[in-house]
Amino acid sequence: MLNKSTKIGATIGPACDSVTTLVKMIKAGMNFARLNFSHGDHKSHAILIKNIRSAEEKTGIPVAIMGDIRGPRIRLGGMVKECVLIKHGDILTFVVGSRSSKKEKEVLVDCPEEILKFLKKGHTILIDDGNVEVKVLKVGKNSFEALVLEGERLCPHKGLNFPDSHLDIPPISEKDKKDLEFCVKQEVDAIAMSFVTCAQDILDLKYLIKKFEKKYKKKEKQEIFIVAKIERYEAVDNIDEIIDVTDGVMVARGDLGLELKQSMVPVTQKSIIEKCNKAAKPVIVATQMLDSMQEKKRPTRAEVSDVANAVVDHSDGLLLTNETAAGKHPVLTVNTMSEIILDTEKSDFDDLNLPLTHKRGESIDLAISELSRTLAEEVGAKLILAASITGGTGRLISHVRPNMPILVATNSKRSWRQLSLSWGVRSFILPPVKTIEELVERSVSYIKTKKIAKKKDLMIIVTGEPVGHAGNVNLVEVREIK
Repeated sequence: MLNKSTKIGATIGPACDSVTTLVKMIKAGMNFARLNFSHGDHKSHAILIKNIRSAEEKTGIPVAIMGDIRGPRIRLGGMVKECVLIKHGDILTFVVGSRSSKKEKEVLVDCPEEILKFLKKGHTILIDDGNVEVKVLKVGKNSFEALVLEGERLCPHKGLNFPDSHLDIPPISEKDKKDLEFCVKQEVDAIAMSFVTCAQDILDLKYLIKKFEKKYKKKEKQEIFIVAKIERYEAVDNIDEIIDVTDGVMVARGDLGLELKQSMVPVTQKSIIEKCNKAAKPVIVATQMLDSMQEKKRPTRAEVSDVANAVVDHSDGLLLTNETAAGKHPVLTVNTMSEIILDTEKSDFDDLNLPLTHKRGESIDLAISELSRTLAEEVGAKLILAASITGGTGRLISHVRPNMPILVATNSKRSWRQLSLSWGVRSFILPPVKTIEELVERSVSYIKTKKIAKKKDLMIIVTGEPVGHAGNVNLVEVREIK
């Protein structure tokens, strides 16, 4: 296991779906696996889940599986040709529907007709990640006309973004519900929710998860982890309420870079990371981090700097998308990201001394997590050890960024995997223990085997009694490893 603190996620697709490749990616530094439900069917995703679990078993390293549901993604429909050539000044007719187009300058949009009531003359629409830009000229009953401002061709199934339009459409589609039901049935560890706009979207998702868990009689000690994808300007405006109810956050820079001014994306990313760090909620940075490695064996200097800056900003995790799902070098890409992370974390620029934010009157758990870092630094401890069923104690300690490994013992396999989303945490499975003595005795064997520390080194114990019970953290203790 690599001694990096920042976690790496990889999107799993045709380029890396074999158990052999997945094992290599885990050994190279992959900590969590994203399944993109914009592509593939349930049969293919079930095979991916089976292969990821098999690779996890072969390596003994926990890998969280994150199902990324599509959300109300609006895409182009079928066309008269595979791609339609366009040029500046062309006027196109966009027809809402899912049939195939029979006219050269008629473009179908696969979405509900209600979208038309949110479009106004003069609104900008970006297509295919902004490669095509059009301006709305006229809105009709089931179509709209638009002037081409930029672009050379339109191809089927490319996404549309509406930066000027307030699209008030449900965040969970019928397809999302079916995908969510599949994820619950398959016992994934996390759900990434696309196009979140407010806290209520997260609460609605939680309700559906519980509904499907009841249907399939799934009774896990730990709930499925919800990651809110921030990719709409409404989500940026409502970020505080979203962070309050979600389990984690993803800065999804692809669509976010089309919804906001591009120049605002870097500072928005930094602001979201800072807010998540203070709230002890894991935060992931995603999209185009090593994009050129889809084809090439070396990233650009700008991409290397992008990854390093996300580490310096204290992201919990970094997510690879097309680079691993469809790229030519998935294992090399993970290995390259690991090298950048390790070198950045060793540098003076990765300042781990985040200011402690605990205020009088806040939770005992938060106060103890901050005390654990202070105490560890004062006595020169080699590690912090905690016991947690839900993983919450580990995440609290993680958010204060101690300059030593955070070991979390849990008897929940889902928590074991979910902690793969949190900075600096190394989780391991431990049968239930009732006393601190049992926790220490059983954990020391793991610590020595993994060569994390040696005899006579000091460690900080963070727990409560009974050990591992949720909401019962009330003790910090210094122990010498024997």
